[in-house]
Amino acid sequence: MVTVVNRLDVDAAPETVFDHVADLRTEAVWNPACRRVDLLGREPLGVGSRFRGTWHGMGTADAEILAFDRPWYWRTRLRFRGVDVDIVGEVTDRERGCHLTLTLELGARGVARPLLPPAGVVLRAAGRRNMRRLAEMLTMPGV
Repeated sequence: MVTVVNRLDVDAAPETVFDHVADLRTEAVWNPACRRVDLLGREPLGVGSRFRGTWHGMGTADAEILAFDRPWYWRTRLRFRGVDVDIVGEVTDRERGCHLTLTLELGARGVARPLLPPAGVVLRAAGRRNMRRLAEMLTMPGV
């Protein structure tokens, strides 16, 4: 297993951060590797909500929300061919805005296992850039 942790302090309400990041459909706005994500059921989002999406370099994944405690915590599992990614989001209050910790836990099956360490290096670098884009998106007027 490879774990990648990204952190962000942002001048936005915890509910705003949670709603935009826990909903995989918004990921294409701040992560250029995400091509598209669709909700495969009805709103509101919660435990059991399912998605299908496509990411550059990874292909198509089915995803399911496994834990959902708005606006503080969620866990979503993405299942790619040979690779599972758990996205764990934690939001905490700050004096001004909130703090987001976004953890990716990557596990591989079969022939994909040797790809985990290099994938971790790539995801760490991409994660830093994505957190900057996410901060810009979350502080835009009207968000």
